[in-house]
Amino acid sequence: MNEKVRGMIVAGVVLAALGGTLGVLHLTGMDKTSGDESSDASSVKPATASEDLSVKLIDVDPAEIRQIDVTNEFGGFTYTGESESGKESCGITELKGIDLDVNKMEDIGEDTANLTAYKPVEDNAEDLAKYGLSEPAAEFDITFADGSHRIFLIGDKAHQNRYRYVTEKDTAAVYMVQESTIQNFLGRKEDLVDTSLFPSNDSDGSDEFGVLKVHREDLDYDMVFEQDKGDNERSNENMPSAQVMTEPIFSYLNGSTSSDIIFAMYGLTAMSAETVHPTDEDLKTFGLDKPRAVISYSGDSYDWTLNIGGEYHDENAEGSEQTAASAYYCTIAGVDGKDAVWKLEASALPWVDLLPGDIITSLMTYNNIWEVASVKLTGKVNTEYTIDHDGEDITATHVDGEELDVETFKSLYQYILTCPTSEIWFEEPENEPYLTIEINRTDGGGDKIEICKDTDRRDIVKLNGRTSYKIKTSWVTRLLENVESVKNGGTVQENY
Repeated sequence: MNEKVRGMIVAGVVLAALGGTLGVLHLTGMDKTSGDESSDASSVKPATASEDLSVKLIDVDPAEIRQIDVTNEFGGFTYTGESESGKESCGITELKGIDLDVNKMEDIGEDTANLTAYKPVEDNAEDLAKYGLSEPAAEFDITFADGSHRIFLIGDKAHQNRYRYVTEKDTAAVYMVQESTIQNFLGRKEDLVDTSLFPSNDSDGSDEFGVLKVHREDLDYDMVFEQDKGDNERSNENMPSAQVMTEPIFSYLNGSTSSDIIFAMYGLTAMSAETVHPTDEDLKTFGLDKPRAVISYSGDSYDWTLNIGGEYHDENAEGSEQTAASAYYCTIAGVDGKDAVWKLEASALPWVDLLPGDIITSLMTYNNIWEVASVKLTGKVNTEYTIDHDGEDITATHVDGEELDVETFKSLYQYILTCPTSEIWFEEPENEPYLTIEINRTDGGGDKIEICKDTDRRDIVKLNGRTSYKIKTSWVTRLLENVESVKNGGTVQENY
């Protein structure tokens, strides 16, 4: 048998096999319906399983779409196509000045230019009401480059739920059109905006952390976070975080709990836009005339503000509002194209109920022991520890001039560093300090801790002249006992 004949036979077998396979796929892809559907397709010839009944309702280049006027239950909008010169991209007239979802804009142009029906339902429908087309869910009026118009109506969901009934106005032909290709005509214009609010963190690290300020109406102080600008050179890898709290007190941050809070504005995305270009009345409606919280973040190349207003509550199965807020209404400033009221998930706004104690460490002061020159205690006790270095290690330590075991001093210094900081405090103490601890570094820096009596069980601490904490008196009592023990050749006790 010659090669040409053999090829024709093989091709015929393959085509037959493909035809059978396509027929099976077509059959299995059909949604099941109940009852007699002849009324939905009274003038349409029944299809065999392998037939493609799709109908091109519009078939033009997307550039031919000049304008689409949409009317629906939410009011509607006007889509404008790309200009003939290409200098102006497609947009929404009512959303001028607002960043749009690029993908949705492309979908509207391309899906409309290639509007395709899955199949015809009736060629000459006498009752459009049964398809929801006498009072349509939406209407879209297309203006083409040649000035011509075509108007389509969108009705109810079809018996196959992925589809909607559609007809061209002033005709009686009804079609089933895949809903995903026309869904943008059914929704709000606000659903077409880009919901990303702030840029993502610069992956190359060039955007150094600036100043983050959290102002809350329910607190009488602000929280401020900055890059640690300690005057001693140290490696941040040994610290919980490279950022510190500078208001209402100075404190180092817990790396595991602070990161998601101080960097939360980067890449922040809204659930939806509620209204664009909000008026004063809009702001009042959404609780933004007097925001519950204002988060500002500024640096060399950015100055962002996030205003957090009223709560949004999901409903339970019985239709009652859940107790906890699931979202908040917000506005932002500092990024162009975002003039709207946004709804953001509550979980994306950690500042709403943030307290300093949630993210600070128990480390009141940080001075690397390899850089410490002396530690001096005055008041209740008067003693001084000096440390000798050879540039790489501690060679000797002394207490009031007498030699002290290096490891013993390290234990005492560690006890001082772990002074408890679980309770922050701002009110000035009524009493003068009864114990002062001065840590002096070889580079001239250091910290000063002043301890003042408050109650029988609590003392107030001033860190570098600033009232910052309340601590347990028992910690101070144990410190004084450890000082005495070390001086007499004893050990350091950590419990208190």
